[in-house]
Order: sequence, then C-alpha cells, then structure tokens
Amino acid sequence: MKKFIPRFDFPDYNIPRTDFKGHQLKALKKFDSLRPQLNLILELRDVRAPLSTRNVLIDQLIDPRIHQRLVIYTKRDLVADNTHYLLKLSHWQQEIDEDFILIDAKRRQSARHVLDIIKSYKRQLEVRSQGLALPTGYKVLVAGMPNVGKSTLINTLRGAGSKVARTGAEAGVTRSTSETIRIGEPHDNIYLIDTPGIGLPGRLVNERQRMLSLSLCGCVKTNLVDPVVQADYLLYLANLQEPHKHYPGAPTNDVYKLLRRVQPRGAPRDNATAAAVHWLRQSHRGLIYDRELLLDTDSFSLRGYLSRQPQPEPQAKQQSRVTAHDRRLQNVHQLFPKLSGTQ
Repeated sequence: MKKFIPRFDFPDYNIPRTDFKGHQLKALKKFDSLRPQLNLILELRDVRAPLSTRNVLIDQLIDPRIHQRLVIYTKRDLVADNTHYLLKLSHWQQEIDEDFILIDAKRRQSARHVLDIIKSYKRQLEVRSQGLALPTGYKVLVAGMPNVGKSTLINTLRGAGSKVARTGAEAGVTRSTSETIRIGEPHDNIYLIDTPGIGLPGRLVNERQRMLSLSLCGCVKTNLVDPVVQADYLLYLANLQEPHKHYPGAPTNDVYKLLRRVQPRGAPRDNATAAAVHWLRQSHRGLIYDRELLLDTDSFSLRGYLSRQPQPEPQAKQQSRVTAHDRRLQNVHQLFPKLSGTQ
C-alpha cells in the first residue's frame, strides 16, 4: 500500500488580506486618547494561532515607561492535550521575554487567576510610586483581534449577575470601546475597559495564509473566505498533524473527496459548500492553525519571525504627515476664505 504524503505547500488562493473596518479605526483612535490613563494592557490571542492573532498595532499603543502588558492565550481547553505544542509555545514566548498565561476564558478559576495577576501588577506599581494613590483607579485595557474571547473574559471576571459585555460566536460583536467596568472588591479600585476586536490593515499582512488561520479561529466574518477554501486549508493542516482524528476514511489531499465523505444528511448531493460549512463547524480539538508552529524550536525562531514582519509607521511620522496636510488646508482656506467657510 502506498504511503500517504501530505502537502507541504498550500495554494496561494486569491482571498482578501484584511477585514479591517471603520469602527476598528475609530477604536484605535480611542485607544490612543486613553493611553495616558492606562496602567496595564491585556492582549488576548487565540492559542491555536498565536502568530495570526498577534496584532502589531497594539505594540504601538504601549509605552513601556507607563504601561505593563500581559499576553493572555485563550481557548486553552482546545489544545489541552497537545502538551508538546504548549511546551514549544512557552519556549518561544520566553525567547521574546513576554509575560503570558494560558486560560479558558469561560472558567471562573481562570478568571480568578487573571484577577490575581492584575492585583500583583497593581501592587508593583504602588511600590514604585511609593504608595501614592491612583486618582482614577487602576485602569486595564482588554485588547486583541476580533472573537478571541475579550468580552467572555470580562464577563467571567465580573462574576455573577448580568453580562456587562456582549459576546457571540461571530466576529465583531463588540463595536465600540466601553466605559470602565469595575472588577474585584470595591477597595481594589480596578477598572477594565472592553474594546472592539482590532484586525490588521492589508498593508500589514504579508501572507494570505494569515486570513485563512483567522477564518478558522472565527476572527473574521464567516462569509469573507470561501468555505471550500477554508476547508482545504483545514485539511492541509490536519494532514500535517493528525488526519485520523479530524475526518473519516483514509488520509487524502483532495478536499472534494473529503467533502463527499462529510456531506451532512439532507443536504443536496455534491454540494461542496454545504459540506465544507458542516465540517468547519465540527470540533477540531488539538489542531494548530499557524503552520510555522508545527516546526520544532530549533527550526523556528519567534524573535526572527517578528523581525521580518511589516510594522506600522511610527506615530511621529504619521503626525508629521497629518500636520503637512493641515498646513495645505490652511493655505486653501487663506486663498479661498468664502469657499472654506461654507464647508
């Protein structure tokens, strides 16, 4: 019998590179205005796709002189049995010296652990400031890509009672930056700020594969990428990991052959789209969606990877361009005062 050989390359399908929307740009501007008040940034990422759900725009918000950052990997329960991968992830995080934890955002125990860490950061700040009180409390911004579990974590931290942050399976449920939400005991004086999920503009995405990983994580709208293409990428990843766990029958690289096997009952025959949607909705516990992280720690360096990624323009350069634009507008207003006065 011929030995099955999985694909090691994936086709470069013509799919969108971004799902960046207007409300996300508005949220970024709101973040910037809140920066002086913030003490801690909680950046949530999906543990199944740490590279794809990392957002370099959040890096720009952080001033190490006044902000601390904790990376929270959510959905740990979906990879809990993949101990080899979790050890590799820990190695890569230590390589770039980032504080991080792994949680299941729905579990109270995880929320208590996060709250204890927040309190620890707060105590460190109080020691550095020699016990001076924080007039507006200890402010914590909860940020990350869409649908990585920000609002779920906030509701769990808040504890019993009605939800204070909207949640949903679809990306983009939270559309605006919230007012402060108090957590812990009243004397803790700790306030969270929930935010919309922020994606990356297309100019900061250099690989279409990132959009496929985000689709599998539910971080972009389900109709943005063709379900058959998503299913083909999931098949590609499953074959590189554990194909026998994620679809019936012998291993195959043919997505249409797979979709005929997983066709849901009652669906029109040979309807590839319906079969793809059905298969994508099934649980695929243990699968990693960033293919680079299937390598071992000797073959992949997170520090090296990050150094090669596109970076947003420094804020000073953005400001200089805005200022130059404003000067041009001022010249127009001086030349045509009546025209500018009617706008």
